[in-house]
Amino acid sequence: MRTEAVPGAGGRDLGGMVACALFILLAVVALWDTTSMTDSDSYVFPRTVALAMIVFCLAYVGWQLLWPRSAEAGTATAGSTPRRVGLVLAMLGAAALMPWLGFVICGVVAFGSITVLAMYDTWTPRRLLVYPLVGMAVVVGFYFLFAELLLVPLPLGTVFE
Repeated sequence: MRTEAVPGAGGRDLGGMVACALFILLAVVALWDTTSMTDSDSYVFPRTVALAMIVFCLAYVGWQLLWPRSAEAGTATAGSTPRRVGLVLAMLGAAALMPWLGFVICGVVAFGSITVLAMYDTWTPRRLLVYPLVGMAVVVGFYFLFAELLLVPLPLGTVFE
């Protein structure tokens, strides 16, 4: 994505830093909201995610303050609005269909459609083989991690019950 230099910003990503500040605020609200939860099964996951979000956001802001990139370096070509809209629609569609189709099917379809929409390089036979396999491994791995290890209830889908 093409980024324009902000006068006096020294090549810093001010928009990203503001977004990080908002995410930190959201994480603090989530942490505060979990203080009334008494069952550890209820508060461990949201607290973990909120703390990780705070750490990563602070790391990004620190990186931008300590090592800003020059305004000329690192600018990418302009993106494609239809691709961006397609990515959002793919994620929203997967989230909307998840109660009926389940986490695994929606995850695989979303991963595949996002990969196709976001792919700028040419499709090679190797990519056509590896990307779907990696997508399946990631989705099934996340399902196993959340459903079996962290005991987070994920939708199985009403169509296949």
